[in-house]
Amino acid sequence: MQEKFDPISNEELEAREARLAGLPKGQLAQEVNDAHAEANLLYGRNFYQQAELETDPEFKEDLFLALKVAELAKAEGGLALVVGGFTRDEALKRFGQNVASKDTDIEVYGVPFVRLQEILKSLGEINIVGASFGVVKLGGLDISIPRRDSKTGLGHKGFTVEGDPNMTVEEAARRRDFTMNSLALDPLTGEIIDKFGGMADIQKKVLRATDPKTFVEDPLRVLRAMQFAGRFGFTVESETLELCRSLDLSELAKERVGEEWNKLLLKSPKPSVGLNAGREMGVISKLHPELNALIDVPQEKEWHPEGDVWIHTGMVVDAAAEISRRENLKGQDMQVVMLASLCHDLGKPATTEVRKSDGRIISHSHSEAGLEPTQKFLESLKVPHDIIKKILPLVAEHLWPSLNKNPSDTAVRRLAHRLHPATIKELVMVGEADHRGRDLPWHGYPEGEVLLQHADRLEVGVEKPKPLVQGRDLLLLGLKPGSAFKPILNMLFEAQLEGKFHTTKEGVEYYKSLKE
Repeated sequence: MQEKFDPISNEELEAREARLAGLPKGQLAQEVNDAHAEANLLYGRNFYQQAELETDPEFKEDLFLALKVAELAKAEGGLALVVGGFTRDEALKRFGQNVASKDTDIEVYGVPFVRLQEILKSLGEINIVGASFGVVKLGGLDISIPRRDSKTGLGHKGFTVEGDPNMTVEEAARRRDFTMNSLALDPLTGEIIDKFGGMADIQKKVLRATDPKTFVEDPLRVLRAMQFAGRFGFTVESETLELCRSLDLSELAKERVGEEWNKLLLKSPKPSVGLNAGREMGVISKLHPELNALIDVPQEKEWHPEGDVWIHTGMVVDAAAEISRRENLKGQDMQVVMLASLCHDLGKPATTEVRKSDGRIISHSHSEAGLEPTQKFLESLKVPHDIIKKILPLVAEHLWPSLNKNPSDTAVRRLAHRLHPATIKELVMVGEADHRGRDLPWHGYPEGEVLLQHADRLEVGVEKPKPLVQGRDLLLLGLKPGSAFKPILNMLFEAQLEGKFHTTKEGVEYYKSLKE
């Protein structure tokens, strides 16, 4: 890396040399070995090597494009570094984490923004998305000059951002939230530049604020700490934990809170780690009373030896994450299963009691009671309405497979109809997560398997029953369109659910028989 972007004073160099010169031979040898080990971690494949190995043609193109940007910057006397999630994930991989990011953000040092635009145009069409603070899109790359944030207002949006190509790497890295995100990568050499001990914190699996003074300026960082803890299995360092606890979260936009929850639930191997970190940092108590109410709500030990409803819920979302990966769920499909699993017992705080007759803990009708707090919680995350419509029936019916182990065809059809737009397959996944989320020996979820097989046989496993008799069929019988149509069609659909007929022809004959 060019020294003018990474200045080290002569005093610092002299002090380092003096310290090493004064060490005993054995300790000096150990420090040399440690330095070699650190160097091996800091240097990995450069982008030339990564591009040759990459199998995704679009990402391969982005890697080569990043190299061209770095080469042009170098020719201008500047320096291009990859920052953000890509570099963090590259560092995590060097410590054995199975992660990968293809979002490539580049900071260019030493090149004024106007000149940067000129040289980038030689590589393709550019799109300026942040002229005031120097951000350009080129292909799949986000390219910017280093920038500093000045706190000018309340909340996580109250910042003035100013681009400055003459900043040092250390100055630019200081604005990052956590040390693991303060890393930068030189695409030409594969070197990771670490100014704030991010590599050591990754090795220790610790989330640490890069700069405690600036960390507290953005309360969204508390939610980011929660989702990072879940995604990477990290703990929050004690000073950073106290900083998080001190922040007012009330001004955060619901959409931004929801985005962080999505990352936690959809990207975490064990979301419960993030849930518990959120509880420690005050996220749950400050923002989510529906979840906070689960804490210390008792459960009958015979069925839930793991403890209270909060502990059970954490185990359920961990199981749901594993099931989602097994079923290869993505996007909204995974979001539905994860959020339904998280919310499935929100009705227990209002319904749990100790039965006087035998002292057992019961929560009758907690499924139905969970609908209102589920709705409130999901709305607090700005979850889209069409997804809420799928989650609510899954919460209401999550006990159905266990309570109906030998259902009739009619019952299964009616269940599929009630669940819509959710499906029986989604219900079985949530039910399996609920069963696995207990500290009991796992013997499978046969009632779920039986229900899904039954539903698939009836062709209602992944969709609701479709009316076999429709308006056009009534017209063919000579009925005139009008207000009488809908009651007749509803009656025929009820008969269909009851198994009175199984084809359109049988349905028409069934209706004709009623008229005889």
